[in-house]
Amino acid sequence: MKTKNVDLKKIRDEFPFTKNNIIFLNHASFGPIPQCTLKAKLEYLKYASLQKTQNIDQMCFDILDDTRKKAAKLINAKTEEIGYSFNTSYGLNFAVWGLDLKPDDKVLLSDVEFPANVYPWLNLKSKGVKIKLVPSKDRFFDIDKFKKSIDSKTKVLSLSYVQFLNGFKNDLEEIGKICEKKDIFFVVDAIQGIGNLNLDVRKLKIDFLSTGGAKWLLSGLGTGFFYYSKNAKKKLNPSFFGWMGVDWKVDFTDLLNFDLDPFEDARRFATGSHPFENVIAMHTSLGFLLDIGIKKIERHNKKLLDILINYLKDSTYKIKSDLSPRHRSSILSFTCKNSKNLFEKLTQKKIISSYREKAIRVSPHFYNTEEEIEELIKILKKNA
Repeated sequence: MKTKNVDLKKIRDEFPFTKNNIIFLNHASFGPIPQCTLKAKLEYLKYASLQKTQNIDQMCFDILDDTRKKAAKLINAKTEEIGYSFNTSYGLNFAVWGLDLKPDDKVLLSDVEFPANVYPWLNLKSKGVKIKLVPSKDRFFDIDKFKKSIDSKTKVLSLSYVQFLNGFKNDLEEIGKICEKKDIFFVVDAIQGIGNLNLDVRKLKIDFLSTGGAKWLLSGLGTGFFYYSKNAKKKLNPSFFGWMGVDWKVDFTDLLNFDLDPFEDARRFATGSHPFENVIAMHTSLGFLLDIGIKKIERHNKKLLDILINYLKDSTYKIKSDLSPRHRSSILSFTCKNSKNLFEKLTQKKIISSYREKAIRVSPHFYNTEEEIEELIKILKKNA
């Protein structure tokens, strides 16, 4: 991979473990933090420890605003539509409790959703809200069954951009059109797609989107953001409120003024002080990814998985992912008779993947190489 500023070798220098014969193909589980991000985070912690400047507060809020700007650029949103979060679940709860759902209103979910996009909604049962898990087909979201599940009480659909189990990329554009037509609030858990697939919220009908930064965004735990559309602004109110949700202008000289108005944008959902060391980590990693380019990353990952797919197709392994172009992602799952043993063998050989629901899940990123995929295939051939 070549970018306008850096080549693959320099990119791999950001991940020192690549020099230790570790082949990391597990970004759908947890993304390693690049050295530039680690350095920025440690510099902030040292800076805060020494208190060399009186302007650290303003500096932190400036970085927070620029982080929101970078996140917006990542999905073609506006900065005012982006709020900082701590993980996917935290962001989803803004939608769960911000919507004015009534008893017998219905929320639709897929029965193959990751728990982060299920339990927050199940909590609404205490209000009498009905939660329906739409049956999948071969563990892929079934849009026809979704349509049949819609009735006059259906108020929300919450769905992953990319399913964690097999990498099935949902057709958000088609689903969004259905939701708009039926006046269904469309929520997206985007953690398995953002950072490795291009996503343009301007072209979609997504009302609310939440993602964490610990996987493909390489930002570490305690990072994330959410997208708050114009329609969401009409329908969502903060379920809890704090001093960071009002327009206080970082003015420590007027803290006893309690007549401040809430922010008009996504910042209104902020409560207390931000974990700025995590904000800075995300700020750096987002800049890193944007510099490379998400479309380039998507093409690179596809090329790597094509090599693996070409082998698996003619082998005894069974591919569990949908390979059609409209549903492919950067995740590939496959099985064999002894999948658990194979997973353990790969781990022993320092090839890091995931074992999910009796399948091996491989998820390469922009710094992985064709040679690393070939090393994986060597082990698979010996195991076949």
